[in-house]
Amino acid sequence: MEVDERVHTLTESFKPFVPKAFPGDRLLDHFADHLHFDERDPTQDRRPYLNELVAKVRANPLTVLAAANGSVPRSNQYQAASAAIIYKGHCELKRTCYVSGRVTAPDVELNAIACAVHLAVKQANCQHIMVFTDSMGSAHRAVDPSVHSGQAFSLSVCCALQEWFETDDLCRITLIYIPSALRWDIHGEAHKYITELKVRVGHCKTDNSIDMLCSQAAHSVLDLWSSTFQDLTY
Repeated sequence: MEVDERVHTLTESFKPFVPKAFPGDRLLDHFADHLHFDERDPTQDRRPYLNELVAKVRANPLTVLAAANGSVPRSNQYQAASAAIIYKGHCELKRTCYVSGRVTAPDVELNAIACAVHLAVKQANCQHIMVFTDSMGSAHRAVDPSVHSGQAFSLSVCCALQEWFETDDLCRITLIYIPSALRWDIHGEAHKYITELKVRVGHCKTDNSIDMLCSQAAHSVLDLWSSTFQDLTY
């Protein structure tokens, strides 16, 4: 298989027997009531709901808002990038963006969510974290410690949230779906911020996720099939 030919470029490692992934010891086994996923119907207009929600939570001094976003350039000459911006009320507390190498869109969104969580749990006087993301699949994966592409980021999120939950029983986190096309409020700002970062793939080794290797292998096979079927001698 082509993925076998590319596996030497893989830069991530996995922990299949990590204790935090054992049934009964997972984050969701102990703190399921501290996590909430706001997954409203994406076919509905989210803007009025989101505007009302953010106006309400901005008035709460114990709530930290976090916008997480990732970007995978169309050109393979550039690296994918992740960004996170956190706020209290209307005040921006911190923003960061960085390259993530050659990874898939779900990988880079997971990376951004992990960054947002790590920034948010460090804030003083915070009992509620609200993470706004356009990838709910990556949001669920962020608290899944099992083996998958980007497992290291998920494990770091699980550890950070467990420590945070244990400090105060009132601590909770909500991950909220934002349609990317809305370019809404703080998530729109994160999108603008991340698209300004363009870093070419250099000669140094870049990060490669297992899902990216599988994706590259699949596209290579599809290209081969396409060229083969167009060959009149086939």
